[in-house]
Amino acid sequence: MKKKLIIALLSAALIAVFVVILFLYRMKTRNAVEELAVGKKMINILIAGSNGYKERKFDLFAILSLNPENSNMGITFIPPSFRIKLSDSETKRIDEVDFIYFEKLRRSIYRDLQIQVPFYIQLYAPDGTRITDMLEGINIFYLDQYGCGDFAKPGLNYFDGKKIMKYINSAEENSIYLKYDRIMDILLTVYYNRGEKKKLLTAPFLSELLDSLKTNLLPQELFTLSNYLSNEGELIYTILPGDLQDDYYITDDITSKMYEKEFLGKLVAGTEEESARKIKILNATPVSGLARKMRNMLNRDGYNVVEFGTSADEMNKSIIISRKGDHAFVKKISELAGISDIYYIIDNSLLYNTLIIIGGDLDHAEKRD
Repeated sequence: MKKKLIIALLSAALIAVFVVILFLYRMKTRNAVEELAVGKKMINILIAGSNGYKERKFDLFAILSLNPENSNMGITFIPPSFRIKLSDSETKRIDEVDFIYFEKLRRSIYRDLQIQVPFYIQLYAPDGTRITDMLEGINIFYLDQYGCGDFAKPGLNYFDGKKIMKYINSAEENSIYLKYDRIMDILLTVYYNRGEKKKLLTAPFLSELLDSLKTNLLPQELFTLSNYLSNEGELIYTILPGDLQDDYYITDDITSKMYEKEFLGKLVAGTEEESARKIKILNATPVSGLARKMRNMLNRDGYNVVEFGTSADEMNKSIIISRKGDHAFVKKISELAGISDIYYIIDNSLLYNTLIIIGGDLDHAEKRD
């Protein structure tokens, strides 16, 4: 009898050990990101950021969405007052939710937006600083009307990690929406110049990245995501549409359908018609008539120039600035205008999408012709 009991206990123990080993193996080799990609399903990650180190408390929120079929990526910025229903009786702002309740948080997002968000990444200010330095810094074009402060000058600036954080946090009136614009300056610059950073996206790089990041993504899942960065695709963004009611930012059926059609639809089908894009042209040379001449050329090709004039400052080199982040459009304008330098300075308050500043190089080209 005792012998049978011992055998039974040993068998149970072996089964338990096998189950644990199988569980650990599956956890180690799991790649839910790859499974979603194979199933042609959107991959959504909730990103929570904080300017300071406040355990589990954040003030910047966004959903990163990746369409694995065409490698298009989308960023949905979420206002900190966005309503989260933890239960039928408990409602909080998203910036009040502790991330130990992530499952409840993602169920609430699904109820409101009808999108599954199985992953999260938590970023604190030191993480942003360290990641920028690991990427060997970022070149950001700065316009003088922003008020550069003591850490930048008008024109192209090299920002290390500390300066990147200053750039974000020096947004006028500490506006969360202007911070989102500046974050997009950075993301668009890195994304569309990713060829320069591709050599850095190695397994050791990602392993070091995961050492301090708080996320439920496994190393192999993060590596799969990084592979999409080398594919051709568009990066688009939006502020989650909704309304402020009783101190909560909420969505309804109308705003949810708008979000699905106007944003998520673009991740599948591509960006909006070019005829909807608007262009402004400034002549930054002493030679008169260059802005008018470029306007006429672009108008003949069907592009919508809504304003042209003279820049307050002269520039030696012509540039194109994307004000809304629509890279495919500015790329076509770049090729047509013969201007190779493209920068991103997002400002959603403007009526035009693209700013062309004609510099001395086009003036000299005119003279040679």
